[in-house]
Amino acid sequence: MARIKKFFLILLVSSIWVQIISCDEQEVKVVEKPNQPSPEAQLAEIQNRIDSLKNFISKQPILKAAKVEPNYGLFQTLQSVGLDLKQSLKIINTLADTVELGVLKAGQIFWVGFDPIDTSKAVLFRYAENPAAIHFLIADYAGEWKYKITENPVSVRYALYEGVLVEGKTLYNTLRDIGIPQTMVGVVAGVLECKVSFRTDARAGDEFKVLLKETRFQDSVWINGNVLYAGYNGSKVKHSEAFMYQEADPKSSYNAHYTEEGEALIHSGLRYPLDRLHITSRYGYRIHPVTGARAFHNGVDYRGAVGTPVYAVADGVIVRSSYDDANGNHVAIKHSDNSQSWYLHLSQRGVGMGQRVRSRQIIGKVGNTGRSSGPHLHLAIKQPSGSWMDPLLKKMIATPKLEGAKFLALQEQIKTIRSIFARTDRAESKNISDSLFATVKWVEAD
Repeated sequence: MARIKKFFLILLVSSIWVQIISCDEQEVKVVEKPNQPSPEAQLAEIQNRIDSLKNFISKQPILKAAKVEPNYGLFQTLQSVGLDLKQSLKIINTLADTVELGVLKAGQIFWVGFDPIDTSKAVLFRYAENPAAIHFLIADYAGEWKYKITENPVSVRYALYEGVLVEGKTLYNTLRDIGIPQTMVGVVAGVLECKVSFRTDARAGDEFKVLLKETRFQDSVWINGNVLYAGYNGSKVKHSEAFMYQEADPKSSYNAHYTEEGEALIHSGLRYPLDRLHITSRYGYRIHPVTGARAFHNGVDYRGAVGTPVYAVADGVIVRSSYDDANGNHVAIKHSDNSQSWYLHLSQRGVGMGQRVRSRQIIGKVGNTGRSSGPHLHLAIKQPSGSWMDPLLKKMIATPKLEGAKFLALQEQIKTIRSIFARTDRAESKNISDSLFATVKWVEAD
């Protein structure tokens, strides 16, 4: 303690001495400083800093790297560094309310901090989604986890990629080879395939244009991006365009790509069961949040407040409207292809056995009934064979076509996208590859 006090006093004296030296050979002006702390107050502040430093050092957590191994989930990963069942479940359940981890990748690292006195007790959890977004869970004095996020500055720019197909190259491969990130390639190819049959109608010489909004860290590390526009013009197909539509809520199920006429660009599929989507638990094996046992989760859990409307994902007939201790209030609908959609843990059921329902018809409300750890909707899809499938593998849309206020909002967003397109198009063109006949233009976002 004496050494630390001496260190801070030296700093204080040094600071005063530097100020005296800086005044040497200059006209010295006496300036009154209002509310100047007294020497006693300054020493008290120094002592406070010493105590704070000592307290911080004494409570510095012991950090351990939790590495995701092949076929590991988050629960197994946390257990690998010594977390017990109760602590692991608490971290996972807290994260489910704030962060969508998605599918874990082998080699991914999570950091867990343990109390230096009670080394079995976790006090910190760190997850770096990317270099610009770092998520923390920090345990308070009562042992409850508090969520915090650190967001580093990023740069945003618009990038316009233009090119033509060459012999022996598909659109997908071409987009990938000119440097468009893999996730964006899938989006572009997917929306354009709704209007263009690339298997039969794509030809060498066909033209494509893609406008991306790119977010980067330190101008080089790709963070994320959005496909604002995708266009295709070929000898065997008419000119096709796709525009991104976004609502204020980033989790709105209406956020997707549409034609200028408001037609949703997706081949076919079910509708979403909720207007807002926040996945808290995915399909597959997991540790059950209530029982703590490893069990197969045959659907997807969507977070939602009690009373939130639940929609039928497709036309069909109600084959189950009941209650039991495990599923709570639940509804099942049989569809024309003999598949069934199941909706569990409802607070209310709004349909009865044998009733015909339409796609997007309200069939109940989100609840917390049955064996449930909190308000949510469990959606499951049963195939005609009777086996369950991952609902996320089914293409889902909110609506086949935007109408009313949503359609008007789309039109305004299209005007903005065309304006960005025109501004980017005026930028200097950079050749990507002579063999691929593709260029790119960049401008900084406003």
